[in-house]
Amino acid sequence: MFEESRRRRGNGGAPAGNRPLSASPRCIPPLHPLSSRRQEGAAPAVGKRWRFATPNQAVAAARERSIRRYLLQLHACLDEDGPRPIIPLSHGDPSSSTCFRTAPEAEEAITVAVRSGEYNGYTSPATSLPARRAVAEYLSCDLPYELCTDDIFLTSGCTQAIEIVMSVFGQPGTNILLPKPGYPKHEAHALFHRMEVRLYKLVPERGWEVDVEAVEALADENTFAIVITNPCGNAYTYEHPSKVGVMAVQS
Repeated sequence: MFEESRRRRGNGGAPAGNRPLSASPRCIPPLHPLSSRRQEGAAPAVGKRWRFATPNQAVAAARERSIRRYLLQLHACLDEDGPRPIIPLSHGDPSSSTCFRTAPEAEEAITVAVRSGEYNGYTSPATSLPARRAVAEYLSCDLPYELCTDDIFLTSGCTQAIEIVMSVFGQPGTNILLPKPGYPKHEAHALFHRMEVRLYKLVPERGWEVDVEAVEALADENTFAIVITNPCGNAYTYEHPSKVGVMAVQS
């Protein structure tokens, strides 16, 4: 391009007309060896084929435990045109209901932040410091101790939170204890990171409490975490999870 400009200036700036244009060899990137072989009609080397068709087994295992898979199976058995109405208890989109509108104060705060132009850049992976400080102060009101900003890590929903915890603490060869019944996302992400999943049962006769003795029997030196949740909507007493925590520390 620069060579051609100099030639034009040398000719008094006259247009090139029908004269064929030529560019400096320095402006043309050298051909990749593979491109040269292809142009010559050479066949690709044997044994160098990419493995596009090989699926990731970890992804396939995680997909089998996805919530959407279970929901699709249930929806396939439903007759939407049947005489009985269907109540979508599995529907998790609050925007479809007027009962879950965003508070006007939150809408106004977001509008002001966007118009200010001060928050258009990348932030910390753990979210901005003012946001974490506000959450820490709010949660500390109901705790016997005070949280700091380093104790807070804000995520885009529970899926990202589970993924971060699994990727940070879990390693291939370790195992994690999950409740049965439980939340499929825990098992899906554990399998994706090639961890062993060990399921412990809940006791329905005791308000779906954790079977502490069974958990203690499942755990070993490779256990890195236990998930305590309320898949059946139960509310534990303060003493029960404390009992599980003491057992985990002593094991």
